Amino acid sequence: MLKKISLLVFLFCFIIHAREIDYQKESQNIKQILNESMILYKENKNLEAKKKAEDAYFQHFENMEGSIGRNIGRKAIVMERKFVNLRKLYKDKADFSKIEALISSLYFDLDEVVPVLEKGFQLKAEVSDTNYDKKAAENSSIEAEKQRQAQAAAMFAALLGEEVKEQASSSPQTQKDNTQDENIKDDKALLALQEASAMDARLQFLMDSMISKLDQAALAFVNKDYQKSKDLIQSALFEDYRNSKVEVLVARYTKAGVDKKIQTKLRTIIRKINDNALDEKTIRDEISSISDLLYEAFLALPKEELALLQVKGFDENTISTKNYTKVYDDIKIALNDILQNYEGFNLNSIDALQNIYLDIFEASGMESKIGAIDSALKLKIESYFSKGVALIKASASKEELKQNFDELSVLIESSLDKIQESSPMSLFIWALGIILREGLEALIIIVAIVSYLVQSGNKNRLNIVYSALWSGVFLSFVTAFFISWIFKEHAGQSRELLEGITMLVAVALLFYVGFWLLSNAQNKKWANYVKTQAVEAISNNSVKTLWFSVFLAVYREGAETILFYQALLFDAKTSADYSFIFIGLASGLIILIILYYLLKAGALKIPVKQFFYITSYIIFYMVFVFTGKGIGELIEAKVITPSLLPFNFEGILWLGIYPYYESIIPQFMVLILLIMGIFITKQISNKREKI
Repeated sequence: MLKKISLLVFLFCFIIHAREIDYQKESQNIKQILNESMILYKENKNLEAKKKAEDAYFQHFENMEGSIGRNIGRKAIVMERKFVNLRKLYKDKADFSKIEALISSLYFDLDEVVPVLEKGFQLKAEVSDTNYDKKAAENSSIEAEKQRQAQAAAMFAALLGEEVKEQASSSPQTQKDNTQDENIKDDKALLALQEASAMDARLQFLMDSMISKLDQAALAFVNKDYQKSKDLIQSALFEDYRNSKVEVLVARYTKAGVDKKIQTKLRTIIRKINDNALDEKTIRDEISSISDLLYEAFLALPKEELALLQVKGFDENTISTKNYTKVYDDIKIALNDILQNYEGFNLNSIDALQNIYLDIFEASGMESKIGAIDSALKLKIESYFSKGVALIKASASKEELKQNFDELSVLIESSLDKIQESSPMSLFIWALGIILREGLEALIIIVAIVSYLVQSGNKNRLNIVYSALWSGVFLSFVTAFFISWIFKEHAGQSRELLEGITMLVAVALLFYVGFWLLSNAQNKKWANYVKTQAVEAISNNSVKTLWFSVFLAVYREGAETILFYQALLFDAKTSADYSFIFIGLASGLIILIILYYLLKAGALKIPVKQFFYITSYIIFYMVFVFTGKGIGELIEAKVITPSLLPFNFEGILWLGIYPYYESIIPQFMVLILLIMGIFITKQISNKREKI
C-alpha cells in the first residue's frame, strides 16, 4: 500500500512538473514587453527597445521554445529567427512599419502555438483506480514517453531529410532514467533543431527579406490597405524570388513542382485579396505555408551553385564571417539558465558557469578574436566570469548575481560590432597591435639579459639568448597545435592551465634574476670590474637561469599570440585580407627589432648601477603582476574556485590585482618578500662595501 501511495505521489509531481509552464501567461508577457519596445522605439530609444526585445526572448520565449520545438517542430526556428531579426531592426533603426509587421506576426504566432502547447504532446498519467496494476502503469508511462521521443525523432529526421530509423530498445531502468532526464533531452533536442536550421547567409538574407514583406502585407491587409498588401507580395515574388535568380536554383535542384507551388501560392493570395476571399487567419496561414516551402527549398540548394545568386542589398563580405551574435545568444541563454535555478552555493552552478567560459566563449573562438582586437576588454570579460564563480561560491543574492551576469552580457555585446566587422586595414591594425602588445614584455627581459652579457664582457655567450628565443618561438607553435587539435575537447581549459603554470614558474625565475641584478648593481667592486671590461665567468647555474628566463619570456604569451593570429586568419576572406595580416605581423616584428637595438644601445649608455637598478625594478613589477595573473589563469582553468573579498572592489587588471583572496594573498606575500629582499640586499651590499 505504501508503495502504491509513493507511486501516486511521484506521478502527481511529474504531472505538475510537466505543466508548470503557464504558456498563456508567458505569451501575454512577451506581447506586453514587445509592445513596450515599440513605444520606446517611437521615442527614438532604439537601444532600449532592443533590450526589451531581448528580455522578451531570454526571459519568456526561451521558456516556451523547447515545448514549441517538441510539439510544432519548425515553428520554434521560425519564431526564434523573428526575434533575431527584430533585434537587428531595432539596432539598425529600421523603418517602423517593418518592426510593427514583424511584431504583429509574432503576436499571431503566439496565439497559434499556445493552444497547441496546452493540449500538445504532454506526458500524462491518470490513476482513478487505487487497485491499479503498478507494472502496467509503469509500462504505460514508459510507452507514452517512447512515443513522444519517436515523434520528436521523426520530426528531426524529416527536417534533416533523413529516413526515420527505429530506435534500439532499452531496458526499463534506462527508460526510467530517460524520463527523469526529460529536461536535458529537451535542451538537446532543441539544439539539434537549431543546428538543422543552418542556412547559407545569402539564402537566409533572401528569406528574411521575403518573409518581412509578406508580414508587412499581412498587416496592411488587416488594416484594409489592400493595394499596399498586394504590392508587397508582388515585391517579394519579383524583386526577391525571381530577380535574385533563386527561382532558377529551386526549379533545378528541388523536388518537381516546388518552384511552381511557391509562385502559385503568392499569386493566389493576391487573387483572393481581389476576390475579397481572405481573412487574417487565412493570409497568415498562407504566409506560414510559403515560409515552410522556402525553408525546405533553400536548405536543399547545393552551396556550390549559390554563386549564381544576385541578392540585392546583401553584403558579400558577411558570407564567411563567424556568427558571434549566435555565440552571444548562447552565452546569455546559458547564463539565464544558471540564474533561474540559482538558490545559493552549488558546485554544479559553478561548473556550469566555468563551462560557459571554456566551452562557449573560448571554444567558439570569440575570446581569441576579442583578445586580438582589444586585450583590455578580454581581461575585463574574464574578470566578470571569475567574479560570477566567486559570487556563487559566496552564496550571494540572486539580484547580485543577476547584476554581474547583466554587466557581463553588456560587455560581450559591446564587442560584437568590433569582431564582426573587419576590413583589410582593420586586420592590419589588429595584426600589428598583437605582436607589439605581446612582444614588449618579452623584449624588456631580453634586452636586460643581453645588456648584462655585453656589459660583463660575455658577448660570446649571447647564443644563450638566441637559443632560448627560438626555442620559445618553436614551442609556442607546437603548443598552439596541441591545444587546438590534440586537446580539442578541453582546449580552453588546457590553455588557461598552461598559461597559469608558465606565469607562476616565470615568477620564481624572475624573482631570482631581479635580485641577482640588484645585488650586482650595489656592488661597487663588481661595477668597477665590469668597467674594465674584464670577462666575468658565468656558472652553469647562471646560464640555465638566464636561458629559462628568456625562454619563458617568449613562451609565456607565445601560444596565445599564435591563437590570436589564428583568429584573424579565420576572419580573413580575400587575398587582400591575408596580405594585410602578414604585413601587420611583419611591420610589428620590424618595429620590435628596431626597439631592441634602441633599448640595447640606451641600456649600454646608462651607468652600470642605474641600468641594473632600473632593470631589476621592472622585473619586480612583472613578478608582482605575473603572480596575480597566473592565479587568475588557474581560476579560469577550473583549478581554483575564487573567494570574494568582503568589500566592494573591482580589481586593477593591468596590475593583475583581482578581488579574490586566492590572488590577493599570494600577491601580498610576494610584495612583502620583494620589499624585504630589497632591504636585505641593500644591507648586505652596504656591509660588503665597508669591508
